[in-house]
Amino acid sequence: MATHKLLLLPGDGIGPEVSAEVEKLVRWFDTQGIASFEIERDLVGGAAYDAHGEAITDAAMARAQEADAVLFGAV
Repeated sequence: MATHKLLLLPGDGIGPEVSAEVEKLVRWFDTQGIASFEIERDLVGGAAYDAHGEAITDAAMARAQEADAVLFGAV
């Protein structure tokens, strides 16, 4: 079974809460043997601006381009 590389970008607002629930679901698929996932996380939006002075870093963009899917949780 192939391992899918996911990047979680929770963002702001309810994004972190939504992303946490999505991560639970993704991990359930993994433990059930339905699919295999490698999960990475990074900051975007206000959280990234507070931490890095920009809405998304070049490193986060590079991770997004390397991922099989990006789950953006900002509202």
